[in-house]
Amino acid sequence: MGLFDKKICDICGEKIGLLGNRKLDDGNLCKDCAKKLSPWFEERRHSTVEDIKRQLEYREKNKKAVMDFCITRQINTRNYNVFIDDNKGNFTVARKLDVNENPDIVPLSAIVQCRVDVDQQQQEETYTKDGETVSYQPPVYKYEFDYTMRIKVITQWFDDMDFQLHSFAIEQENRAEMMEMERVGNEIIAALTGQAPRMQSGMPMNQGMNQGMSYGMNQGMNQGINQGMQQDMNYGMNQGMNQGMNRGMNQGMQQDMNNMQQSGGTWRCQCGAENTGRFCEYCGSPRPF
Repeated sequence: MGLFDKKICDICGEKIGLLGNRKLDDGNLCKDCAKKLSPWFEERRHSTVEDIKRQLEYREKNKKAVMDFCITRQINTRNYNVFIDDNKGNFTVARKLDVNENPDIVPLSAIVQCRVDVDQQQQEETYTKDGETVSYQPPVYKYEFDYTMRIKVITQWFDDMDFQLHSFAIEQENRAEMMEMERVGNEIIAALTGQAPRMQSGMPMNQGMNQGMSYGMNQGMNQGINQGMQQDMNYGMNQGMNQGMNRGMNQGMQQDMNNMQQSGGTWRCQCGAENTGRFCEYCGSPRPF
């Protein structure tokens, strides 16, 4: 068979277009059949044709679970929504709950861990002096943040249900949006694990940022005005304000991230492992209450 010859899907038997092949461990999968797989499934290339057939059987049965799903609680984010059926003890993560999307229905008891990760990106701030771009001394950075919900589960077809709580990176000045992401993340953790976070949503971040901004603005303006008479007023003011804001935000964010990931407290399993979720991440034993 030539390099550009059309291949046959080992699932549906249809011909696969030039750019439509999804390689399996021992065969080929067309893009239409691939769309039917779980969106959380990441082992396609290492799966056999029989593995894929079994998963597609599961996905068909899952449609019945979707139709029987009764929403008793719903938490909306900027991207996905978390739906909970307290009557059957199930949950799912999806943009919408319908058979066409066919979101995986997962038992709440399958949750091993639930946390929010905050990823920080930094970009150096500069200013123009005598027509040249100059770095502040010490360097000053502008920060953006991404909030990712990480739900670790034990199922046959996937282990992780990770999704971003928002659509675009959040700039450091947008404190209200950061506090909202923190609030939503804490709400999801409490709803899925039954453990309320120890901290009140937003407080450490808000306090750190406010303190940092207040300190930076006051110190920066005073220092900048004094230095500006002789050198460059904008340089002094910007340096102090940015340093104070960044320092306060970083301290508040770090404290907040630690508290969010420790929500509910840790417990030691009989196997010796420390965990935070309902089940031991290593042996699968349930948390004693």
